[in-house]
Amino acid sequence: MKYFPLKTVIFCLLFTPILYVVTLNVYQKYFNRHYLQKIENIFIGDTSNLLDGRVSIEEQIAENIYTFLETDWMVQYIGLDLKALVTTKKGKLIYPTFINADAFINSLNENNNFEIIAKQNFKILNDGLTVSAEINLNHGSRLANFILLIYFSAGLLIVLILYKVGSLKAAHDTKVKKALIDDLQKEEQVHKQILENLKKERQGLFENIKSLNAKYQKDKKKLKINEDEMFDEILSLEKQLNAFIELKQEKEEEINELKSTISKYERRKSSKSKRNEFDFTFKRFSVLYKNIVMNRKAISGLLSLNEDQQIKAEECILLLNQKPEKITIKRKVFSGKKHKTTCLEVLFAYNGRLYFKQNEKSKIEVLVVGTKNTQAKDMGFLHNS
Repeated sequence: MKYFPLKTVIFCLLFTPILYVVTLNVYQKYFNRHYLQKIENIFIGDTSNLLDGRVSIEEQIAENIYTFLETDWMVQYIGLDLKALVTTKKGKLIYPTFINADAFINSLNENNNFEIIAKQNFKILNDGLTVSAEINLNHGSRLANFILLIYFSAGLLIVLILYKVGSLKAAHDTKVKKALIDDLQKEEQVHKQILENLKKERQGLFENIKSLNAKYQKDKKKLKINEDEMFDEILSLEKQLNAFIELKQEKEEEINELKSTISKYERRKSSKSKRNEFDFTFKRFSVLYKNIVMNRKAISGLLSLNEDQQIKAEECILLLNQKPEKITIKRKVFSGKKHKTTCLEVLFAYNGRLYFKQNEKSKIEVLVVGTKNTQAKDMGFLHNS
């Protein structure tokens, strides 16, 4: 069958046992962890009886595990093969226990000695217990057969669904092909009629072509005359365009020259303004602060700061001029090419840095004013000065 998915059927047949084996392994690991946790939660139970010596730890663990197995619905109804093992840390077997008649009689004689039993129970609990749980999900068990039945049923159901879908598609295709053949036959009759009509129209078109050709030759002569006139007009417009382009280039050159002249004038004006500002600042500090000598590098750094930082920097300079002992020194910096001179660093406006030293005339010389961003360049200047 065209629409029967043979590859899908083969895939289902091969994938079902693989999925079955993988599922058994996954379920076995899951159940091992699940039942191990459950048994660890219930296997000891109430420790008061154990510590009082009313029951031995082997009997209580066996009773708790038996009760758990009898109440667990998966063990009772699904038939899970659960094997539990409880041992001490030293390897002594606690569960499962196998009690013979002599051991049972001895245990009856020792029932009244609760102190000995309590000590044994406490010793075992103090040493620690190891619990292991294993679920047997081998092929042939009730749960394994149930899983296999589900997977094969699902695979068979998929094959049946695909077969049904393929049958419906095949029936639909047959119906569509039949309808298509009927439509093609009807269209064939229509096309024959159209062909007859086209033959009649063709004859009429030939007559129209003859009359249009005569009219075309007549219009062609008129267009020839108009074409010559248009060509002359195009030549005239091209001359005007070339003249306009030359004029535009001349104007652009004049504009560029003017821009160059203006930029030179602005640079000169800006340079002169900065120089005047530098000279004014140098003179102002010389007049206002008699005990301070401002280095040219310090004045340049001060002018590069914003207004708030300049105010804070000048506040530090004022304090150095009047009360230098109240200034807060952050650290000492060694300057000079051989680091023979000691400079002091002062912070201002959080980010500002001011470096000064005392010169030979016992005046305070401000060497550099800058910020944290210019600190590397400022330190280079101090070391090389």
